[in-house]
Amino acid sequence: MKKRVISLLLAGMLAVTGLVGCASSEEPSAQEPSAAAQVNVEETKETEPTPPAEPKKLVIWGGVPGEDGPDALVDEWNSLHPEAPAEYVRFVNDDTGNTKLDTALLSGEQIDVFFTYSPAIMSQRATSGMLEDLGAFDKEGFIDNNIKGGKESFAKVDGKVYGIPTVTEPIGIMINKDMLEAKNITIPENWTMSEFEEVARQLTDEVDGKKIYGCNIYYAGEPLMIPETILGGDAFYKSDSETNFDAPEFRVNTQFKSMMDEGIAMPYEEVFARKLDTYSQSAFLAGEIAMMPFSAWMLRYVNDLENFPHDFVTTFAPLPSTDDGKANPYQSENNNFLCMNSQSENKEAAWEFIKFWITDGSKHIGKMPAWADADEEAIVAKILGENPEERFDVESYKKVMLRDDFKYIIVTKTTAIAEITQIYKEESQNYFLGVIDEETYYKNLTERSAEAIKSAQ
Repeated sequence: MKKRVISLLLAGMLAVTGLVGCASSEEPSAQEPSAAAQVNVEETKETEPTPPAEPKKLVIWGGVPGEDGPDALVDEWNSLHPEAPAEYVRFVNDDTGNTKLDTALLSGEQIDVFFTYSPAIMSQRATSGMLEDLGAFDKEGFIDNNIKGGKESFAKVDGKVYGIPTVTEPIGIMINKDMLEAKNITIPENWTMSEFEEVARQLTDEVDGKKIYGCNIYYAGEPLMIPETILGGDAFYKSDSETNFDAPEFRVNTQFKSMMDEGIAMPYEEVFARKLDTYSQSAFLAGEIAMMPFSAWMLRYVNDLENFPHDFVTTFAPLPSTDDGKANPYQSENNNFLCMNSQSENKEAAWEFIKFWITDGSKHIGKMPAWADADEEAIVAKILGENPEERFDVESYKKVMLRDDFKYIIVTKTTAIAEITQIYKEESQNYFLGVIDEETYYKNLTERSAEAIKSAQ
């Protein structure tokens, strides 16, 4: 190469010497650069540095609105990890939103990390090959050292960790305290379903022609899972091959039906028409229902006085037990699972992001972290917001949501769980709508679930 460059240079010099007398003002052709220019081109080719590689972007999908914490979390990650900047995409955590996420995953759209919010959906995604086994990445014991209760405190699929919980979610009852005090009602300690029913009856009212229901009994698309608080996360199952819908704990749904028929719980027709079967905070904050099931993340709506104006204080109670007074300690679960797309091309960076979200990043999210080292008092202060006593019975909240005797709701049996969960939703809807009677309801639950298990084996 160097010899060729020198030859070109000498040839150029000779040519210029021969032409000096007759054409000294002639410039090299624009189409054919001079020898000196060619030298520069050759040198440039040898010395030009390799351009830096583009940072590998991570794409994260989650159900929490970005402005409620994820955007700030991602901004902090990006400032610490410019080599792997993250982008947060929000999807709505309902049937439509989860279908949108599944479609995007199956189509090959870039999604590196995403949230799954129920063990049933996680099982379905794992068996469909969408999820990476995170246990293979956890060589340093991150889960056992950082998650409350370690690996034994949350749902897995066939013993494998396909999602790591980011939050601990106690579930309780949210109550309009002003309505309680106006009727001089005291919530009993360790109350039963009959006591819950009686309080709902007393709170049911009509003001200025407007109906006020004592309660709504739907939460997360299902009738309130009182059986789960007694039996734990495997309440649907006697064994891997047999369901448990003939257990007496499930007869609580008969009580719920009676409450709807009486008009002290919001009837399912209205629940369904207004899409209040998942969460009913809008009706609660509008003063249309006096009690509703809740988890801590829903309190952001109580704090949002612009979109949900109200002037009452919210107080709290644990979930009731069945009338036989059985212990019901299963009122909390490690949930909101961060999963890794099995097709991600950025798996190492995705694993680091998952760990960051669960630990240092958790302070940005208005939920109680599953991180064992989280400052619970600081998190409660963030959840309840400024001047919380104007909107909340703070001591009641701490008493209900920070109990030391909670046991975790853990799903260990997953045979046909997605199908059985759907059957439970469908048959409960039919029962509460009056399409089927009580006997048919429990019979259908057992028989249809047995068929689902048989098909899955």
